[in-house]
Amino acid sequence: MRKYRVLIVDDSIVMRNRIATLFEQDEQFTVVGFAVNGANALDKIVELQPDLVTLDVEMPELDGLAALRQIMTFHPVPVIMLSSCTEECSNVALQALELGAMDFFQKETLFQRTQNALIEEEFLLRCKTAMRKKLFLRNETSMLGKEQSIKIHLEMLTFLLKMEEDMLHFHDELQDQIKQQNGLLVKFHQENHKFIYTTWQGSLFDRLGIKERNAVGKDLFAIFPKDKANFMAPYYQAAWDNEEVIDFETEWHGYYYLTVLRPIRRDGVITEVISLTVDITESRSMEERIRYLIHHDPLTGLPNRHGLSKWIEDAIAQQERFAVVFVNLDHFKLANETLGHDTGDRILQVMARRLKNSTMIKEVSVFRVGSDEFIGLVKHHSLAELEAFAHTIVQSINQPIRIQDHEIYMSPSIGISQYPQDDMDPDNLIRFADIAMKYAKELGGNQVQYFNSQIYAKIERRIKIEKHLRKALEKNEFILVYQPQVNLLENQIIGFESLIRWESPELGRVSPLEFIPIAEETGLIYPIGKWVLREACSQNKSWQELGFPKVSMAVNLSSKQFYEQSLKDQINSILQETGLEPQYLELEITESMTMDVQVALTTLNSFRNMGLKIAMDDFGTGYSSLSYLKEFPIHHLKIDQSFVKDISVNPTNAAIVNTIIALARNLKLVVIAEGVENEDDLKILQEFNCDTVQGYLFSRPVEAIEVPEIFDRFACNRIANT
Repeated sequence: MRKYRVLIVDDSIVMRNRIATLFEQDEQFTVVGFAVNGANALDKIVELQPDLVTLDVEMPELDGLAALRQIMTFHPVPVIMLSSCTEECSNVALQALELGAMDFFQKETLFQRTQNALIEEEFLLRCKTAMRKKLFLRNETSMLGKEQSIKIHLEMLTFLLKMEEDMLHFHDELQDQIKQQNGLLVKFHQENHKFIYTTWQGSLFDRLGIKERNAVGKDLFAIFPKDKANFMAPYYQAAWDNEEVIDFETEWHGYYYLTVLRPIRRDGVITEVISLTVDITESRSMEERIRYLIHHDPLTGLPNRHGLSKWIEDAIAQQERFAVVFVNLDHFKLANETLGHDTGDRILQVMARRLKNSTMIKEVSVFRVGSDEFIGLVKHHSLAELEAFAHTIVQSINQPIRIQDHEIYMSPSIGISQYPQDDMDPDNLIRFADIAMKYAKELGGNQVQYFNSQIYAKIERRIKIEKHLRKALEKNEFILVYQPQVNLLENQIIGFESLIRWESPELGRVSPLEFIPIAEETGLIYPIGKWVLREACSQNKSWQELGFPKVSMAVNLSSKQFYEQSLKDQINSILQETGLEPQYLELEITESMTMDVQVALTTLNSFRNMGLKIAMDDFGTGYSSLSYLKEFPIHHLKIDQSFVKDISVNPTNAAIVNTIIALARNLKLVVIAEGVENEDDLKILQEFNCDTVQGYLFSRPVEAIEVPEIFDRFACNRIANT
């Protein structure tokens, strides 16, 4: 028994050993060597002359696809591709098969945590199938499609004919070629309106009981069943009547065949037709596999986006009531990055299975349309039935997932659009369900939202804001306004808080509450935040140069800015550029930014070492632990205005504010009460010994041109009080 020599190419020693162990299960294979990358593989193929190569897709120094291209060009040998990819796996498989690979396997499927004997047996069987096929027809016929297959067969046929016609001693070589290709070479001529076989060489139809001795001298209809002969006869006639090359495909007893007919002329007259037939069953299977990969997600096995529109169009044509249910997993990206992509893939597989299980009693088709996005197309008879189905999905996804030592909890944001009430266009129905899903996510997730005109207006507004926000900075549409912070004991300004405003020519004035979250989500917060820092520092330095008192300028940091690696260098650069001394810049953070205590401590200490001031904004609304608060290098504690407002008539808020002020004094922190709007509230704050206040009672946020007047007003008040 012949042993097949295998070369294993993979950059992972663990994976090389696992693949080798797999081949050791079958005595027909022997591993003759290993290669660690594509370049190394080319050398090993020349050196070892393997019968089969397993080739990893993802490798350094010439990846698998690049190596495959060179192998097919310079050292043709059957190649089995292996890949650990999940996203876009069908594209990788398609590329590999087009380049000449015999087969494609996903490593996660092949090497499961629990050994799967059936899958391993299938892998070894398909490797043997690859070995039984020769490269000449395999590359072109199996992988490049019918048109290219015909071209290659013609080239081969022409070559064989020339050999046969030119020199008789090439006859044995002709037989070998046919045998190697598992083909059938036939010659026939027309006699009394019948097609009589004169030559029948090859064992292709041996399995069907048709041998050479039974075919030569017989008519087409005497050899093949009537239905097959009736199908083939017009092609035979066309080849006999013309010089055109004819090709056709047939199916017989579950096998598929490609036949190429070429007429032969002698002295200007067609005297016979030569036919080459090859088995393309494996090619058809490969095409079906490629078609499956194109239309299905390889990770979950669910159909992908390709089939969505057709399903909807068919349902519309049948005038059936249905809904598009768009499902997104909340916080999946965080779980994927925290627990690793392997765990993330497992989560997606579990969720796909749960979604499929939820469809067992419904007319539902489930598709995977994005990384963590799924669409269910649901035929239903009432809104109550649809609501019950959506509730089932939420409950199913909310169940914990146990992967290794992790117990993982996921939740969905679900958006639903309905036909025909929401729209009658397939693309719009999908888009509206997506819009409703995004609205569910904006509301905190783990809920279901049905599309309606109000949601559409909100999302459209958000899309418009994002669109214009991307150009707002370069169009100079942002301005800073400044609100003074007043020391109550000395009745003087100790600083200003800078606040960003956006005046859009298209949208009008847009609230920071609207555009800041969008800026954070899109990453635009980085250039916008940098602009705010530079503008605020430059303005403060300008006031100092005009002779106004040197006071702090407070700048709010977003959470993304706070954790940006380059923030410290940015601030240093801006301070040098503007000439502002660091003690006159105060960075305002919120409690939620300090949830990762160790990272927050490191960052805040680096700011303190630079000489910057630090304020904790909106205190009382976040998650700070008091045990850590005393560790943070904070200068100012700002009480959120939601507690300060109406403390003169709200005893609960008054008690909270009094407690925060007492806490701050014990920690030797300066308290700034925000949102002071009337004398009664101010009086209560003074009774509580509050240090500093900020609010409309003293000044609304104003543009830079109005700040000198505020300085002058407080200077006059001090003189009058003196």
